[in-house]
Amino acid sequence: MAGELNPVSPDPAEQSGTLGPAGSLPDVRCAGAPATGGRRSFRHLRSKLISKLGGANHRGIDLITSADSATQRIAGAISYTLVDKALEDEDVEVFACRAGTWSRIATARTDDEGRFAFALAGAARLPIGMRDMFVSVIGDRTGVGFLAYVAPAGTQLLVSDVDGTLTSSENAFFETILLGREPAERAGAPTAFAAALAKGYQPIYVTARGNQYTTATRDWLAHKGFPRGPMRLASSFLTLPGGDTVDFKSRTLAAFNDAGLEVAVGVGNRASDVSAYANAGVAADRIFIELPDYADEVVPRLEAGEAIGFTSYDALRVEQISQLP
Repeated sequence: MAGELNPVSPDPAEQSGTLGPAGSLPDVRCAGAPATGGRRSFRHLRSKLISKLGGANHRGIDLITSADSATQRIAGAISYTLVDKALEDEDVEVFACRAGTWSRIATARTDDEGRFAFALAGAARLPIGMRDMFVSVIGDRTGVGFLAYVAPAGTQLLVSDVDGTLTSSENAFFETILLGREPAERAGAPTAFAAALAKGYQPIYVTARGNQYTTATRDWLAHKGFPRGPMRLASSFLTLPGGDTVDFKSRTLAAFNDAGLEVAVGVGNRASDVSAYANAGVAADRIFIELPDYADEVVPRLEAGEAIGFTSYDALRVEQISQLP
């Protein structure tokens, strides 16, 4: 259809200028969860049993795309308990926040891995903006929020790793899982990222954590005061450091570029981050690597002129982010 080739635009009913530079992007939020109505029956008895095994661990996969995309893929996964037991062949309803009000946009059915996905095309596509989304399981009305980020083509992104880059150490999050202690953030990181957003660089949080940790990651970023932004976590339960992480991040960043956005700045702490950002076409003087935790592996890359090191986020903000065009 010809209409699918036309870029989407902002909705005049949605306030603009609330993210980044004045007038740049609507930040569309809805309070609480949508009014979904009562629960209905599950399609399968086993699904009811699974839902009783433990808490819901649902997640939506944040939409990250440009206004020029002919289709917008909305996806997620529905599961329960700490072992992430999938809810198979069951229906979910997906809602989008439109001008401050929840609107149901689709019903989808999970596959044999608990995943759901559908595409919005033509006039059904979401307008430009950072938008609250919500998925609700029809059988028990458990649900979870996520984000849809649709920006003008060419919008510049600041992509950041999370573990060890934003958290106090590389393994701090897994200590949280085992011991229940919330990791500290790197001092000054939220302020530095807010400064980047004010200059028009939207933070995107990319981590090789498995996406079963989506809600925990989103909640931590919000609690620590990082700017609101979409995330991308690995689809696999475990992604090993090194080549596997480079492959995951390189594919992820390539998808952002292919969607019409521009990965313009990269922040990380490992050699794998340098490689992934370079693969995405980020200029060496816009790849920023936190020191000194992995100095042995990153200093040779810094000395080769492949990235710039920094030892505090205050220094990164003053010396680098403030100089971005």
